[in-house]
Amino acid sequence: MKRLILTFLGTLTLTVLLHAQSYQGRIEAENRQVLTESAARPTVVATKRVPRGEFHLWYGHLTGGSWASDENWYPDETQRLYFSHINEAGDRDVCWSVLEEGGLWRVPEAVSADAVSPGDECFPMLSPDGKRLYFCSDGLFGMGGYDIYVAAWDPDRKTWGKVRNMGVPFNSKEDDLLFCDTPDGRYSIFASNRDCGADSVVIYVLKQEVPVFSRVSPEEAERLSRLAVTVPDDGYPFRKLTPGRIPSMPFETPVEKTDESFKVGGEGSFAAVNRLPSGLVYQIQMFVSSGKPTIRQLKGVSPVYVHKQRSGKMLSAAGLFRTYAEAEQALSQVKKVFPTAFVIAFEDGSPLSVSKARKKESSVKVITEEVHIVK
Repeated sequence: MKRLILTFLGTLTLTVLLHAQSYQGRIEAENRQVLTESAARPTVVATKRVPRGEFHLWYGHLTGGSWASDENWYPDETQRLYFSHINEAGDRDVCWSVLEEGGLWRVPEAVSADAVSPGDECFPMLSPDGKRLYFCSDGLFGMGGYDIYVAAWDPDRKTWGKVRNMGVPFNSKEDDLLFCDTPDGRYSIFASNRDCGADSVVIYVLKQEVPVFSRVSPEEAERLSRLAVTVPDDGYPFRKLTPGRIPSMPFETPVEKTDESFKVGGEGSFAAVNRLPSGLVYQIQMFVSSGKPTIRQLKGVSPVYVHKQRSGKMLSAAGLFRTYAEAEQALSQVKKVFPTAFVIAFEDGSPLSVSKARKKESSVKVITEEVHIVK
């Protein structure tokens, strides 16, 4: 009997794992289908293959010392600072800050709510006119690997607008990185490992122009993604730069904020702080994925916390509830979009069985009532 149970559990674990992999693969395939329905046709003027670990140093139009590793501290003339920051969950976010009176920089925050994912966002670069911000991510709606995204500056609201995937051929199912425009208005540049091994990338130099997208067949999208040189031009100054240092910049003291409001509907979102509070809390487990989930996978649920499992899988769970009754009420809403969802529990950030959590919750209530009676 024991062997039979172990065999069943092993089969169940494998089934769940394969289902998660299949689900993640289906999401990526759906993303690629949507993003390859239209494509631009940029003019490629030059390419250069360089080692992956130092590719960002080969953008010759930048000045030496512009880079500090791949974090890219990038202050601009409007006294706004852009950089890729490692958050408490160990992922990178593209953040920005503004220089306040007195010489302090404002507490860094994400450039846009829809530029936040459980994945990594990195390599922020401003357009020369300051109206567009480019960055790459492996956690947002994309084709696979890192994709390149762009956001437009809203001068009225003084903030960055909706983030847009740049699509084909700037993005592919491989890693596409570090898009920027040259100040002289001649070139746009980005890097990709779509046509080389994992240890290197190819830097593509394009004639700078506003991309025009049109509908294409899957075969045409695949052909355009190869980005062959069509108009050779040796005017771009390929040269290896010297890395810089992260400058010493005083920031204001941050005030921690945790959004615990729960909702189902509209556009889903990840928790502002992907960390559970102390004490006993319940959540609604929605799904487990083999890779980092995207906004699209949340199906309008927010806030969603992502817990990395020992197996490397990502568990997506919604809300923070201090009582089982609250969690059970929320579960009925989540089941409308995730029929297999169920309640899970944590104590001081560590998983706890729901039965034990409910017993602890009842004990706390009894003690509270007794103290109230004594008073």
